[in-house]
Amino acid sequence: MGKRAYAEKIYKNFDSVIDFEHDAPEDFTRSGLVLNLQAGVRNLLSREIDALKFFETRIEILRNSILIGDEISGGVIPIDKFECQWRDETGRLYKFLASEADIVDRIFAGLPLRLKG
Repeated sequence: MGKRAYAEKIYKNFDSVIDFEHDAPEDFTRSGLVLNLQAGVRNLLSREIDALKFFETRIEILRNSILIGDEISGGVIPIDKFECQWRDETGRLYKFLASEADIVDRIFAGLPLRLKG
């Protein structure tokens, strides 16, 4: 079971769905399902916008949302400066969001693991 399928099974209906792979982070205006957080971070960084501050200023909107992002910190450390920054900033964002969240689940190989809540 993938991350989105898991979220839909547990939480059922969403007010809205936004996918940062295709939608700009600024388009997020209400609670719902937010997909591909890592792509949102990449988008913001490519425009020299501080991703962590961007999400910190929207934390009240995010409180009632299901947030899904891919783990990108495993494997070989990239040589490219932007790729390293993207990886680090995504990790900082995930850490912040996990500290603010009531529930944190990790899905790995289709298996859910409750980390918090």
